[in-house]
Amino acid sequence: MRKAHSAAARIGALAAAAALVASGCSTGGAADAPAASGAQLPATASAGQLRDHAIQSMKGKTAAFVPVGMGTPLTEEWNRQLARGFKAAGMNYVLRDPNWDTAKQAEAVQSLINEKPAVLVVHNFDVQILAKLIQQAQQAGIYVIQINMVSNYKSDAFVGADTIDLGRRIATDIVTQCGKDTSTSHEVQIVQGDATSGFTLDVMAGAKEVFGQNPEIKLVSVQAANWDRTKAHDITATVIQQHPNLCASWGFWDQMQYGAATAIKEAGKIGQVKVFTSDHSQITCEGVRDGLFFESYGYSVPTQGSDIVSIAKSLLQSGQAPGTSRVADYTPLVKIDKSNWQQPNMCYDGKKDGLTVS
Repeated sequence: MRKAHSAAARIGALAAAAALVASGCSTGGAADAPAASGAQLPATASAGQLRDHAIQSMKGKTAAFVPVGMGTPLTEEWNRQLARGFKAAGMNYVLRDPNWDTAKQAEAVQSLINEKPAVLVVHNFDVQILAKLIQQAQQAGIYVIQINMVSNYKSDAFVGADTIDLGRRIATDIVTQCGKDTSTSHEVQIVQGDATSGFTLDVMAGAKEVFGQNPEIKLVSVQAANWDRTKAHDITATVIQQHPNLCASWGFWDQMQYGAATAIKEAGKIGQVKVFTSDHSQITCEGVRDGLFFESYGYSVPTQGSDIVSIAKSLLQSGQAPGTSRVADYTPLVKIDKSNWQQPNMCYDGKKDGLTVS
């Protein structure tokens, strides 16, 4: 997570390559006649035509973002990167915040379908809520990009963590700390987000692969806290009373899991109970610094925002109709623990750049 080798650079290069493959490149001067926005350029297009096509494909178009809710470092950072990137491309940018209300999120997406932005970025509560609306948006001529939590209906693009691999990695680290070669109880708590979110389902799929090969691991509690810190605290306070020899607590998001870590600290069990989580907001670095978190995996949140902009620009220039592509960009995973949390840009706060991935 820390040097100039970033997913943004990769996707920018992919976007440029896609434009060149679709349109060709020559060293000519000014365009004779710019191609219509959304059309494909011929292989013999001049450099001027290529430039005009790129600019006109985006100029004055609208990109819209519908998160699950604002007010967290995660969604604030995505919004910051999207607003900056789309505006720099000459596009209008719209944010619709449903404030963690599933019905309001669906209403916001339906309203945007009627308004017909060129690009719609959605953050799914679960795998089903927006599935039909995503399909409707594409049928209405809108490119749809999903971020970090995938739907049952796959849109033009997905950008986010490889959550199956994330599940494997953290489960493997838990086995190292709590498995058969350790003098522990082997007892593990899991604090899920929403039980039917794409993030939760895929992380659990990866984790089960690892835990299935290590039957000594005892999952004494697998409960959903719905991404809520207070619920994570209360669930964990009960679990630690019932299982005072708990070895590890794993929560699927740093903001939520901070509540679980607090409950473990209140029980005097920090150190004995190793706390695992994911994301790399400032909450992670503070948690590791203060001994509340044992480790977290970051998944390059600022990079995700800039990758979405690059993919959107490529789609707008491609000449492809919405709904005719299915691509995914999985951003790099980086383990954060007491050995590296102090490195520059390890964590982000939603206000300034962080995590340039190496």
